[in-house]
Amino acid sequence: MTGSQGTGRYYTGSRSILPAVIVAIVGLILIVLTIELARESHAAFLVHQRDRLIAAEIALFGITVVELASRTLLGRLRERGALQTGITLRAVLRTIAYTVLAFSVIAVLASNAALAIGVGSITGLVIGFAAQNLIGNLIAGMFLAIARPFTVGDQITIMGMSGRVVEIGVIHTLIDADDQWVFIPSMAVMTVALQRRKEKTTDQDTGS
Repeated sequence: MTGSQGTGRYYTGSRSILPAVIVAIVGLILIVLTIELARESHAAFLVHQRDRLIAAEIALFGITVVELASRTLLGRLRERGALQTGITLRAVLRTIAYTVLAFSVIAVLASNAALAIGVGSITGLVIGFAAQNLIGNLIAGMFLAIARPFTVGDQITIMGMSGRVVEIGVIHTLIDADDQWVFIPSMAVMTVALQRRKEKTTDQDTGS
């Protein structure tokens, strides 16, 4: 019974991204249909309101996809006991996605589809370069929450510093190195060699 429940939870989690993918595909199809119908149709309303309709479709489906994806991300990290990491990553995802969506909608309303694609892409690149270190630490923090190479209370040695892990955050890991607090960026934790003190086994404790 326990095995079937575990399999069910895994199956549900693996499918949870499907709604966002389906909505994105439906949105793209609808936008393409709107463009083609406006091009071939003689209906004055559809021709004159094409840009507004496309902008509304981008906004509607874009927001839906972002919310579904961010909810999926938060849910998976919550299951792994990294709720705070999930909340932070969801906020970053929303900020970047809504910024790109806003510029895309503005460009479409300006009657320039090519500009919409270009502005959206450039905006994403600018945000990515401007927040390269922040995003890198966020992604590294997410992998730390998933992989869990150490937990709070473990004794570790990293970058020549030893201490007890006090907090595992999204941006950094905090260790207590006796006479000082050491904040280690998540990217550094993922890219340098790390030593963790072995826990004593029951046999060793009994023998001692």
